[in-house]
Amino acid sequence: MSDQIILKGIRSDCIIGINSDEREKKQEIIINLVIFHDFSQLNDDIKNTINYSSVYKATKKFVENSKFFLIESLGNELANQLIMTFKLKEIEIEIIKPSIFNKEETVSIKLNRK
Repeated sequence: MSDQIILKGIRSDCIIGINSDEREKKQEIIINLVIFHDFSQLNDDIKNTINYSSVYKATKKFVENSKFFLIESLGNELANQLIMTFKLKEIEIEIIKPSIFNKEETVSIKLNRK
């Protein structure tokens, strides 16, 4: 399926990391989502697509309430949650953890779930 809904740059604060200082204070992460959905039968009706506003809100809420050690685990659980909640056929998630090393450097993970 090549049709996509793309949400980029979702910023959220959460407890993430394995170091003691990362467990005390929330850090900002950035999330990019690609939702695969067939647009050929929409008939200009929102009921026939994925409401990206609802996906955005669910993503922010899930992440802000999470306390994972690994961004890999956060990504996996976020994917599971969004697939179940919105009955998604496929999703790609990238989670970026900024400023982990030097100011302009980042680390990220990317996963795809069906």
